[in-house]
Amino acid sequence: MHRIIAAVEKENNRGKLELVIAIILSLATLASTWCGYQASEWGGVQNEEQASADTAERQVAEDTIVGLQYRTFDLLEVRDYWAALRQKDTETSDMIFSHMRPQLRKAIEACLAAGVLQNPQLPGPLQRPEYVLAEEVNAKRLRVEAGKSHAAAQKAGHISSRYVSLTLMFASVLFFGGITGTFTVRRVRIGLGVISLVLFFVTLMMFIGLPVCTG
Repeated sequence: MHRIIAAVEKENNRGKLELVIAIILSLATLASTWCGYQASEWGGVQNEEQASADTAERQVAEDTIVGLQYRTFDLLEVRDYWAALRQKDTETSDMIFSHMRPQLRKAIEACLAAGVLQNPQLPGPLQRPEYVLAEEVNAKRLRVEAGKSHAAAQKAGHISSRYVSLTLMFASVLFFGGITGTFTVRRVRIGLGVISLVLFFVTLMMFIGLPVCTG
């Protein structure tokens, strides 16, 4: 009778352990699937942000080159204009001035009003605040946007990697929990069950703190 009772109690304990392990395995399976999904979503965000950063950087390079070309052309015009003014060649200076772009004309007028011809130490027209190149302004703005997109891509990639790591950790929970039932030695089964349980809760704590990508 005592043997029968002991055997029944042993089976009951085994049944409780298997129930706990089954619950852990079910939760680990759901969590692993969710981590895989989030890793994929954050990977997509990383690709999008990196693509935006690359596009912005290409446009920055293009605008910078165009802006440099404008500055070079304007510098040549300013040189010829100053030379005509010093030679008192009004016809040439007026012709050059009429062909200048509006930003450069405003800067020239500001320079002349400040007395740059009498004081060469004053800022030239290309250093005046009136001289603004849209390409340079756009390049500066895009450079900031590219930096933000690049940072966002790095952050998304880091989060995606974290989710991948958690997927592997939940897979370890499934492994240790899955092989528990294959052993007949009670201590071994309990030990594997405890390992699976500890891994699950440690991974769960790391899982809870991660941001969720809502698409």
